[in-house]
Amino acid sequence: MMNIPEKYILNKKIPIKEFIPMILSSNIRKNIKNNVKKVVLTYQIYGEEIPSLINDIYNCQLIQFYDFELENIKKAKYISEIYQRLIKSLCVLRIYDNNKEIYSFALKRLNQNDKNEIVVSDEFLTEEFETYLPSFSKRELGNIISFEKILNKSNKVNFYFEMYTKVFIQKYQKIYQKSKEILEKPIWYDESKSKMIYELFKNMIYLREKIEKINLASEKVKCNQEIREILKKIEEIGGI
Repeated sequence: MMNIPEKYILNKKIPIKEFIPMILSSNIRKNIKNNVKKVVLTYQIYGEEIPSLINDIYNCQLIQFYDFELENIKKAKYISEIYQRLIKSLCVLRIYDNNKEIYSFALKRLNQNDKNEIVVSDEFLTEEFETYLPSFSKRELGNIISFEKILNKSNKVNFYFEMYTKVFIQKYQKIYQKSKEILEKPIWYDESKSKMIYELFKNMIYLREKIEKINLASEKVKCNQEIREILKKIEEIGGI
C-alpha cells in the first residue's frame, strides 16, 4: 500500500514464541498468545539512502513495518501499545483480522536515564478499514504515505515523522476543511514547520474534544477563540 521499494521487502515470518519476551508479565504473555495469530516483518528501511540519525535523543537506523494478524481487531489498541514499546525502532504496525485492519504509529526517543531503552512520546491508531475490500479512505491513506510522496528524506526520523503527521492529520481531517491542502504543501521539507503543524493540530483536537465536555458558555467561547488562533497559525505556516 505504501509503494515501498522492493529492496526493503523482507516478508519474514516471526515465531510468536520468539516475539513474546519474558520481561512481560505472565498475564500479558498469555493474552498475546491468545490473541496474536501471526507476525510478519514485511519491510525494513535500512542503509543510508535515507540517513540514520544517532545522537543523544535518537538512535534511528531502521524503520520497520509489521503485519499482526489477530483473532479479533478489538484487541488492536492493546497489542499496539505493547509492541510499540517493545520494538525499539520506529515502526508501522498493520493490525488485522478476518474483516478489519488498522494501522499503528508511534513517535519514540531514547530514554534519557537508560539509552538502551526507548520512550514513546506520542502514538495513535488510524480508523478501521475493510481488510479485503477497497475503500476511498484506505486508498487516500496509501496515497498520503506512499514512499515517493514523503518529501523529507533528510534522515529516518524526519521521514517517519512526516508519515506519522500526515496520517494523523488525515484521521482528523473533518475538523479542518483545508487539511488536504496542508498535506499537499511543500512545508514537509521543513522539519520545524512540520513539528509546528503537528503540535497545532494536536492542540486543536484537544480543544474540540474539550468543547464537547464542558457546559459553561464562557468556556466554550474561550476554546473557540483559541481554535481560531490555531487555524490562523496553521494557515500562516502552510501558506494557505
